[in-house]
Amino acid sequence: MKAFIYGAERTVYQQVGNWYVLDEDFSFDLAWLKYEIERFAPSSSIPIVFCDSCEANKLVSDLGEEECEWLQFAAGIYWREVNIIFIFTFEDLPTLVETLFHELRHLEQESIDGLKECFITDKLLPYEERVTEKDAFAVGKEKLELFMLSNSNELKNYCY
Repeated sequence: MKAFIYGAERTVYQQVGNWYVLDEDFSFDLAWLKYEIERFAPSSSIPIVFCDSCEANKLVSDLGEEECEWLQFAAGIYWREVNIIFIFTFEDLPTLVETLFHELRHLEQESIDGLKECFITDKLLPYEERVTEKDAFAVGKEKLELFMLSNSNELKNYCY
């Protein structure tokens, strides 16, 4: 279906609330995924867009922001300037889920004293040394484990 999203008409393959799939290769049931993610992460009003990095750059450009060349190496990104989470890697469910939890943690960090200040200081550090990234990776891994344990029967449909 075609929908007018963030400044342009785009093909939307699935939509649940403010979660959008703009890539035909996304093979998961978005309603199920959103429900299950929100069981372990606080629900938020931030849009989550599943697409490739080129589409993310187009969308951000349509919103008047500058594109980023390094997105091709990311699995996902919480793009603070436009208040959208983009997910680029969704071939397998565990990676997808961990990436979602990781990026949602960045959103949570905005309201955690001691972490929200790190967004500014982290820009001066290499990626692997950033406090916000270390925290988001730890939380993403922890929540992935909870997710996998909780969904062991349902995951047979997706992982095998």
